[in-house]
Amino acid sequence: MERITSTGNKLIREVRDLEKKARARRESGLFIAEGERLCSEIPPAYIERIFVADDYDGRLPELVGDTSQRAPKIFQVPRELMEHMSDTKNSQGILAVVRQKTYTELPGDFFLILDTLQDPGNMGTIFRTAEAAGVDGILMNRDCVDVYSPKVVRATMGAMFRMPFMVSDDLPAEIQRMKSKGVQVYAAHLRGTKNHWDFDYRTPTAFMIGNEGNGLQDAIADLADTYLRIPMMGHTESLNAGVAASVLMYETLRQRIS
Repeated sequence: MERITSTGNKLIREVRDLEKKARARRESGLFIAEGERLCSEIPPAYIERIFVADDYDGRLPELVGDTSQRAPKIFQVPRELMEHMSDTKNSQGILAVVRQKTYTELPGDFFLILDTLQDPGNMGTIFRTAEAAGVDGILMNRDCVDVYSPKVVRATMGAMFRMPFMVSDDLPAEIQRMKSKGVQVYAAHLRGTKNHWDFDYRTPTAFMIGNEGNGLQDAIADLADTYLRIPMMGHTESLNAGVAASVLMYETLRQRIS
């Protein structure tokens, strides 16, 4: 196990760049995952490097995976250097550099379409709930928060490694392609006149979820086949994007397993 002690080391600088710069993540195709639980969720073949603090006493052999696969390089660093590298206040003493997994198409018949979501917590909630509710894939535009940013990676709690997703530079074209394959696209919208439970989601289905403050862009909302509404009591004007998505996903799951 090689030991690194300098903040000036090129691998340490790379970690810091990957944590702080979306451009570095995009150009390198790499990202950072921290903590034993999150690192244990990563398919071993996608781990490039692992850094552990001197005082780390966790399950490193299990995290590396089957030794017959391409084994990642492991580096040991002083606790002070690990804290310098970490994006969290109290590092668990393990950090991995991971290759991004890319999808050119989404399989299945149950999808989410995300338009310019900005909150890392919402993105994490949507990924975790999508996995739990049986969603087949998530399509989003480039204006969404970077899925590979440290905050989103942590918020997904490993779901991003199992949930197929695509980031598109031309979201309308991808939506049209989805519709051409027989997927019914729904949007929760002020123009919706029927409640979300009044539709049949047992056929190929996709739900559009818009930006937290502004909702769906008109150009995206206009591509929906059907508008629906999620009924709300009291004086609430709108639901959190993650909550709205969860309501729709679980209504679909209820219909499909009943």
